[in-house]
Amino acid sequence: METLLYAEEHRSCLNYRIPHVAAIKVEQFPDDSAYHIIDTHETTLFFVLEGEAYITSNNYKNILHRSGYMSLQPANSSCYVRVTKSCTVISCHFSYATNLCERFSLQQLPQFIPQGFEYNFTLLPIRERLNEYLVLLQHCLNDGLGCLHFHELKTHELFILLRAYYSKEELATFFYPIIGKNQEFKDFIYANYLKVNSLNEFATLAHTSVDTFKRRFKETFNEPVHKWVTRRKVEHIYRDIVLTNKPLGELAEQYHFSSVAYLSTFCRQHLGHTPQQLRNAREQSII
Repeated sequence: METLLYAEEHRSCLNYRIPHVAAIKVEQFPDDSAYHIIDTHETTLFFVLEGEAYITSNNYKNILHRSGYMSLQPANSSCYVRVTKSCTVISCHFSYATNLCERFSLQQLPQFIPQGFEYNFTLLPIRERLNEYLVLLQHCLNDGLGCLHFHELKTHELFILLRAYYSKEELATFFYPIIGKNQEFKDFIYANYLKVNSLNEFATLAHTSVDTFKRRFKETFNEPVHKWVTRRKVEHIYRDIVLTNKPLGELAEQYHFSSVAYLSTFCRQHLGHTPQQLRNAREQSII
């Protein structure tokens, strides 16, 4: 590890970002076959530099990620990994407004989606120039270089490299979950669907009528609001029940249930078991 000069000046600067809130992070996962929850509070690029893991992301279960590949996790995905070989990964959070370069934005990609394409969790290889960038980035972050401006510049550089070394068709299929019609509305949904408790509240937050909100949602996601939000909610609740030790009362409050009894009813209806039964099953590694 290279010595970072004037380290205390960096850490005391208002622009310094401690690792757990930084836009770009280096994370190490031990070879323990355990499950680890992945932070996706914003849309996240996930680069596997070393090792091997199975990633579950919403309804895509146990997708094998080997070293040398990258994936995309939409904001607030129910995402967790099971490590089978010790992993070194770099994660990069970004907003939908990020451009691939000054002349080409993510929102220009839909026209390059191949005819008849059906998304099934696209992985892309980490090409040579991108790998060189990631290795240097890893060293700098491990040295403690946590400047906000450094993170912003490296994120911008990352997207320029994607623009330079991947075809528009590859990028269109990779970023498929976060591009397309009504992109700003789609980003709003991903950012807020876990925060609201009703359709009326969601529509009010979007500054629109319920009918208009329902219509825009159906146009954007090709299914009704309630069906889509319920499925996402089920995925998050299942993850938090089996992968954390949060008290059930806390989970009920977090997911806007008035009591643990209502949470249990919801779980029986959508998961076939009560929360306690799911937690008992995890002790036998049934996940």
